[in-house]
Amino acid sequence: MRTRVFGLLTFGFPPYHALEREWRWAEELGFDSAWIPDLWTNRTHLHYETWALLAVLGRATSRMRVGTLVSTIVSEHPVVLSAQALTVDHVTGGRLEVGIGAGGRTAEADLFGTPQLSADERGARFDEYVLLLDRLLRGDATGGTARYPLASDTRLVTPLQRPRPPLVVAAETSRSLRVAARFGDAWCTLGAWAGGGADRLADASALAATRSRIAEFDALCAAAGRDPRSVRRMILSYRREVDALSSIDAFDEFVGGYAELGIEEFVFYWPPLASVRERREPSLMERETVERIAAGRFGRTGAVRSTP
Repeated sequence: MRTRVFGLLTFGFPPYHALEREWRWAEELGFDSAWIPDLWTNRTHLHYETWALLAVLGRATSRMRVGTLVSTIVSEHPVVLSAQALTVDHVTGGRLEVGIGAGGRTAEADLFGTPQLSADERGARFDEYVLLLDRLLRGDATGGTARYPLASDTRLVTPLQRPRPPLVVAAETSRSLRVAARFGDAWCTLGAWAGGGADRLADASALAATRSRIAEFDALCAAAGRDPRSVRRMILSYRREVDALSSIDAFDEFVGGYAELGIEEFVFYWPPLASVRERREPSLMERETVERIAAGRFGRTGAVRSTP
Protein backbone atom coordinates (compact mmCIF):
# COMPACT_ATOMS: atom_id res chain seq x y z
CA MET A 1 0.00 0.00 0.00
CA ARG A 2 1.33 3.40 -0.93
CA THR A 3 1.89 6.12 1.66
CA ARG A 4 -0.96 8.58 1.82
CA VAL A 5 -0.01 12.13 0.87
CA PHE A 6 -1.77 15.28 2.09
CA GLY A 7 -1.82 18.76 0.61
CA LEU A 8 -3.54 22.11 0.91
CA LEU A 9 -5.02 24.32 -1.80
CA THR A 10 -4.87 28.04 -1.01
CA PHE A 11 -6.48 30.80 -3.06
CA GLY A 12 -4.01 33.53 -3.99
CA PHE A 13 -5.96 36.32 -2.29
CA PRO A 14 -4.15 39.23 -0.58
CA PRO A 15 -2.53 39.96 1.78
CA TYR A 16 0.67 38.15 0.93
CA HIS A 17 1.92 37.85 4.51
CA ALA A 18 -1.17 35.79 5.40
CA LEU A 19 -0.51 33.36 2.53
CA GLU A 20 3.11 32.92 3.55
CA ARG A 21 2.08 32.36 7.16
CA GLU A 22 -0.39 29.62 6.16
CA TRP A 23 2.11 27.79 3.98
CA ARG A 24 4.85 27.90 6.64
CA TRP A 25 2.34 26.63 9.21
CA ALA A 26 1.23 23.81 6.89
CA GLU A 27 4.81 22.75 6.32
CA GLU A 28 5.47 22.67 10.06
CA LEU A 29 2.40 20.48 10.55
CA GLY A 30 3.69 17.94 8.06
CA PHE A 31 1.61 18.61 4.95
CA ASP A 32 3.33 17.21 1.87
CA SER A 33 2.22 19.75 -0.73
CA ALA A 34 0.64 23.16 -1.24
CA TRP A 35 -1.24 24.34 -4.31
CA ILE A 36 -2.71 27.49 -5.87
CA PRO A 37 -5.53 27.57 -8.43
CA ASP A 38 -4.57 29.61 -11.48
CA LEU A 39 -7.37 32.15 -11.35
CA TRP A 40 -7.87 35.07 -13.72
CA THR A 41 -11.51 35.82 -13.06
CA ASN A 42 -13.12 35.94 -9.64
CA ARG A 43 -16.24 37.94 -8.86
CA THR A 44 -15.68 38.25 -5.12
CA HIS A 45 -11.93 38.65 -4.44
CA LEU A 46 -8.86 40.26 -5.91
CA HIS A 47 -6.03 37.81 -6.44
CA TYR A 48 -2.33 37.71 -7.24
CA GLU A 49 -0.83 36.31 -10.43
CA THR A 50 -0.38 32.62 -9.73
CA TRP A 51 3.07 31.75 -11.06
CA ALA A 52 4.81 34.76 -9.50
CA LEU A 53 3.08 33.96 -6.22
CA LEU A 54 4.05 30.29 -6.48
CA ALA A 55 7.69 31.25 -6.87
CA VAL A 56 7.82 33.41 -3.75
CA LEU A 57 5.77 31.01 -1.63
CA GLY A 58 7.98 28.20 -2.82
CA ARG A 59 11.00 30.15 -1.58
CA ALA A 60 9.24 30.73 1.75
CA THR A 61 9.00 26.94 2.27
CA SER A 62 11.68 24.29 2.09
CA ARG A 63 10.14 20.82 1.96
CA MET A 64 6.59 20.79 0.57
CA ARG A 65 5.94 20.11 -3.08
CA VAL A 66 4.28 23.16 -4.68
CA GLY A 67 2.14 23.57 -7.76
CA THR A 68 -0.90 24.86 -9.60
CA LEU A 69 -4.21 23.09 -9.25
CA VAL A 70 -4.71 23.92 -11.96
CA SER A 71 -3.46 26.13 -14.76
CA THR A 72 -5.62 25.94 -17.88
CA ILE A 73 -5.07 26.15 -21.61
CA VAL A 74 -7.02 29.41 -21.91
CA SER A 75 -4.74 31.98 -20.35
CA GLU A 76 -1.23 31.17 -21.59
CA HIS A 77 0.56 29.80 -24.59
CA PRO A 78 2.32 26.52 -23.65
CA VAL A 79 5.73 28.12 -24.20
CA VAL A 80 4.93 30.83 -21.64
CA LEU A 81 3.52 28.34 -19.16
CA SER A 82 6.53 26.07 -19.59
CA ALA A 83 8.95 28.96 -19.07
CA GLN A 84 7.10 29.96 -15.89
CA ALA A 85 7.09 26.39 -14.64
CA LEU A 86 10.77 25.77 -15.34
CA THR A 87 11.63 29.00 -13.54
CA VAL A 88 9.69 27.88 -10.45
CA ASP A 89 11.28 24.43 -10.73
CA HIS A 90 14.69 26.07 -10.35
CA VAL A 91 13.62 28.60 -7.73
CA THR A 92 12.18 25.90 -5.47
CA GLY A 93 15.05 23.47 -5.82
CA GLY A 94 13.02 20.98 -7.85
CA ARG A 95 9.80 20.87 -5.82
CA LEU A 96 7.35 21.89 -8.56
CA GLU A 97 4.29 19.97 -9.79
CA VAL A 98 2.58 21.37 -12.91
CA GLY A 99 -1.19 21.02 -12.61
CA ILE A 100 -3.01 21.45 -15.93
CA GLY A 101 -6.64 21.28 -17.01
CA ALA A 102 -8.72 22.02 -20.09
CA GLY A 103 -10.61 24.89 -18.43
CA GLY A 104 -13.82 26.20 -19.87
CA ARG A 105 -14.89 29.29 -17.94
CA THR A 106 -16.68 31.70 -20.25
CA ALA A 107 -15.31 34.70 -18.36
CA GLU A 108 -11.70 33.69 -19.04
CA ALA A 109 -12.23 33.59 -22.79
CA ASP A 110 -13.89 36.99 -22.59
CA LEU A 111 -10.99 38.39 -20.57
CA PHE A 112 -8.34 37.28 -23.06
CA GLY A 113 -10.41 37.92 -26.17
CA THR A 114 -10.20 34.29 -27.24
CA PRO A 115 -13.04 32.39 -28.91
CA GLN A 116 -15.60 30.51 -26.85
CA LEU A 117 -14.66 26.93 -27.61
CA SER A 118 -16.97 23.97 -27.87
CA ALA A 119 -16.22 20.98 -25.67
CA ASP A 120 -14.80 19.13 -28.69
CA GLU A 121 -12.54 21.98 -29.72
CA ARG A 122 -11.35 22.53 -26.15
CA GLY A 123 -10.59 18.82 -25.91
CA ALA A 124 -8.58 18.88 -29.13
CA ARG A 125 -6.60 21.87 -27.91
CA PHE A 126 -6.00 20.16 -24.58
CA ASP A 127 -4.53 17.14 -26.39
CA GLU A 128 -2.05 19.32 -28.26
CA TYR A 129 -1.32 21.59 -25.30
CA VAL A 130 -0.30 18.77 -22.96
CA LEU A 131 1.68 17.04 -25.71
CA LEU A 132 3.66 20.24 -26.14
CA LEU A 133 4.05 20.78 -22.39
CA ASP A 134 5.50 17.31 -22.08
CA ARG A 135 8.20 18.27 -24.58
CA LEU A 136 8.86 21.81 -23.40
CA LEU A 137 9.18 20.91 -19.74
CA ARG A 138 11.99 18.54 -20.73
CA GLY A 139 13.81 21.47 -22.33
CA ASP A 140 12.90 20.20 -25.80
CA ALA A 141 11.53 23.03 -27.94
CA THR A 142 11.60 21.18 -31.25
CA GLY A 143 8.40 20.81 -33.18
CA GLY A 144 5.16 22.58 -32.41
CA THR A 145 1.62 21.52 -33.23
CA ALA A 146 -1.06 22.76 -35.60
CA ARG A 147 -2.67 25.00 -33.00
CA TYR A 148 0.56 25.86 -31.14
CA PRO A 149 3.42 26.41 -33.59
CA LEU A 150 6.90 27.10 -32.17
CA ALA A 151 9.49 29.53 -33.45
CA SER A 152 12.65 27.81 -34.66
CA ASP A 153 14.77 29.67 -32.07
CA THR A 154 12.58 28.88 -29.04
CA ARG A 155 14.87 28.11 -26.08
CA LEU A 156 13.98 27.16 -22.51
CA VAL A 157 16.14 26.33 -19.53
CA THR A 158 16.92 22.71 -18.70
CA PRO A 159 14.62 21.36 -15.98
CA LEU A 160 16.08 20.76 -12.55
CA GLN A 161 13.84 17.69 -12.12
CA ARG A 162 14.48 14.94 -14.63
CA PRO A 163 13.15 14.13 -17.08
CA ARG A 164 10.84 17.08 -16.33
CA PRO A 165 8.68 18.49 -13.51
CA PRO A 166 5.72 16.15 -12.91
CA LEU A 167 2.50 16.81 -14.82
CA VAL A 168 -0.70 16.62 -12.76
CA VAL A 169 -3.58 16.34 -15.22
CA ALA A 170 -7.05 17.26 -13.95
CA ALA A 171 -9.58 15.13 -15.80
CA GLU A 172 -13.21 14.03 -15.52
CA THR A 173 -14.33 13.45 -19.12
CA SER A 174 -13.28 10.48 -21.22
CA ARG A 175 -11.22 12.66 -23.53
CA SER A 176 -9.30 14.42 -20.76
CA LEU A 177 -8.83 11.11 -18.94
CA ARG A 178 -7.14 9.83 -22.08
CA VAL A 179 -4.71 12.77 -21.91
CA ALA A 180 -4.01 12.04 -18.24
CA ALA A 181 -3.45 8.37 -19.03
CA ARG A 182 -0.96 9.23 -21.75
CA PHE A 183 1.02 12.07 -20.17
CA GLY A 184 0.14 12.42 -16.50
CA ASP A 185 2.52 11.62 -13.68
CA ALA A 186 -0.58 12.17 -11.57
CA TRP A 187 -4.31 12.32 -12.27
CA CYS A 188 -6.47 14.67 -10.19
CA THR A 189 -10.22 14.21 -9.82
CA LEU A 190 -12.80 16.34 -8.05
CA GLY A 191 -14.65 13.34 -6.70
CA ALA A 192 -17.86 15.06 -5.61
CA TRP A 193 -18.18 16.48 -9.12
CA ALA A 194 -17.29 13.21 -10.77
CA GLY A 195 -20.67 12.98 -12.45
CA GLY A 196 -19.62 15.78 -14.80
CA GLY A 197 -22.65 17.99 -14.18
CA ALA A 198 -22.93 21.38 -12.55
CA ASP A 199 -24.37 20.10 -9.28
CA ARG A 200 -22.44 18.50 -6.46
CA LEU A 201 -23.09 14.82 -5.96
CA ALA A 202 -23.99 13.39 -2.57
CA ASP A 203 -20.97 11.75 -0.97
CA ALA A 204 -22.11 8.16 -1.58
CA SER A 205 -22.90 8.92 -5.22
CA ALA A 206 -19.56 10.68 -5.61
CA LEU A 207 -17.73 7.58 -4.42
CA ALA A 208 -19.63 5.40 -6.88
CA ALA A 209 -18.98 7.81 -9.76
CA THR A 210 -15.30 8.01 -8.85
CA ARG A 211 -15.02 4.21 -8.78
CA SER A 212 -16.38 4.14 -12.33
CA ARG A 213 -14.01 6.91 -13.41
CA ILE A 214 -11.04 5.03 -11.96
CA ALA A 215 -11.96 1.88 -13.88
CA GLU A 216 -12.14 3.91 -17.09
CA PHE A 217 -8.80 5.57 -16.33
CA ASP A 218 -7.10 2.22 -15.66
CA ALA A 219 -8.33 0.90 -19.00
CA LEU A 220 -7.07 4.02 -20.80
CA CYS A 221 -3.64 3.67 -19.16
CA ALA A 222 -3.42 0.07 -20.31
CA ALA A 223 -4.44 1.09 -23.82
CA ALA A 224 -1.65 3.70 -23.80
CA GLY A 225 0.86 1.05 -22.78
CA ARG A 226 1.27 2.34 -19.23
CA ASP A 227 0.93 0.53 -15.94
CA PRO A 228 -2.13 2.19 -14.34
CA ARG A 229 -0.45 2.09 -10.93
CA SER A 230 2.47 4.14 -12.26
CA VAL A 231 0.19 7.21 -12.29
CA ARG A 232 -0.48 8.80 -8.91
CA ARG A 233 -4.16 9.28 -7.98
CA MET A 234 -5.13 12.60 -6.41
CA ILE A 235 -8.44 14.04 -5.22
CA LEU A 236 -9.40 17.60 -4.32
CA SER A 237 -11.92 17.88 -1.49
CA TYR A 238 -14.39 19.73 -3.71
CA ARG A 239 -18.01 20.57 -2.84
CA ARG A 240 -18.12 18.24 0.13
CA GLU A 241 -21.28 18.06 2.22
CA VAL A 242 -19.03 18.45 5.28
CA ASP A 243 -15.58 20.09 5.16
CA ALA A 244 -13.07 17.24 5.42
CA LEU A 245 -10.86 19.33 7.74
CA SER A 246 -13.71 20.24 10.10
CA SER A 247 -13.15 17.21 12.37
CA ILE A 248 -11.13 14.03 12.64
CA ASP A 249 -14.28 12.03 11.83
CA ALA A 250 -14.89 14.06 8.66
CA PHE A 251 -11.25 13.64 7.66
CA ASP A 252 -11.36 9.88 8.25
CA GLU A 253 -14.59 9.49 6.28
CA PHE A 254 -13.25 11.39 3.29
CA VAL A 255 -9.77 9.88 3.22
CA GLY A 256 -10.90 6.37 4.12
CA GLY A 257 -13.63 6.25 1.49
CA TYR A 258 -11.42 7.35 -1.39
CA ALA A 259 -8.35 5.45 -0.18
CA GLU A 260 -10.37 2.25 -0.58
CA LEU A 261 -10.73 3.16 -4.26
CA GLY A 262 -6.96 3.54 -4.65
CA ILE A 263 -6.64 7.32 -4.21
CA GLU A 264 -3.39 8.10 -2.41
CA GLU A 265 -3.10 11.91 -2.48
CA PHE A 266 -5.65 14.17 -0.81
CA VAL A 267 -5.83 17.95 -1.18
CA PHE A 268 -7.94 20.12 1.13
CA TYR A 269 -8.99 23.75 0.94
CA TRP A 270 -7.19 25.95 3.44
CA PRO A 271 -8.17 28.46 4.74
CA PRO A 272 -11.61 26.83 4.97
CA LEU A 273 -14.02 27.90 2.25
CA ALA A 274 -16.37 29.26 4.93
CA SER A 275 -13.70 31.70 6.13
CA VAL A 276 -12.88 32.68 2.54
CA ARG A 277 -16.54 33.46 1.83
CA GLU A 278 -16.85 35.41 5.08
CA ARG A 279 -13.56 37.26 4.49
CA ARG A 280 -12.13 36.28 7.86
CA GLU A 281 -9.06 34.46 9.05
CA PRO A 282 -9.43 30.86 10.21
CA SER A 283 -10.58 30.65 13.79
CA LEU A 284 -8.45 29.24 16.58
CA MET A 285 -10.82 26.26 16.74
CA GLU A 286 -10.42 25.59 13.01
CA ARG A 287 -6.63 25.71 13.34
CA GLU A 288 -6.54 23.46 16.37
CA THR A 289 -8.72 20.91 14.54
CA VAL A 290 -6.25 20.76 11.64
CA GLU A 291 -3.37 20.44 14.09
CA ARG A 292 -5.08 17.51 15.81
CA ILE A 293 -5.68 15.86 12.42
CA ALA A 294 -2.04 16.35 11.44
CA ALA A 295 -0.73 15.06 14.77
CA GLY A 296 -3.03 12.04 14.80
CA ARG A 297 -3.23 11.02 11.15
CA PHE A 298 -0.10 12.06 9.28
CA GLY A 299 2.19 9.64 11.10
CA ARG A 300 4.96 12.24 11.22
CA THR A 301 6.66 14.15 14.00
CA GLY A 302 6.61 17.89 13.48
CA ALA A 303 6.37 21.19 15.27
CA VAL A 304 2.67 21.44 16.05
CA ARG A 305 1.47 24.62 17.63
CA SER A 306 -1.87 26.29 18.28
CA THR A 307 -1.26 29.49 16.32
CA PRO A 308 0.92 30.17 13.30
